[in-house]
Amino acid sequence: MFSKPIKIVSAVFAAAITLSACSTEKVVDRTVDTTLFAGKTVVKTGVGAGKLVVRGGKAAIPGGTN
Repeated sequence: MFSKPIKIVSAVFAAAITLSACSTEKVVDRTVDTTLFAGKTVVKTGVGAGKLVVRGGKAAIPGGTN
């Protein structure tokens, strides 16, 4: 009598757990990707600013080489 409803509930529960695990994995992947992108952007900005300072310093010194 209860066999069929229990199987249906079990199947729905298993599907929900599987979907939840998949969604959690995607969230973690996106978080890691965003963190890496932000880190690369910070490093590149620092390098670019350093190059700008060096070029500006050379231009400010009369007779400096470019």
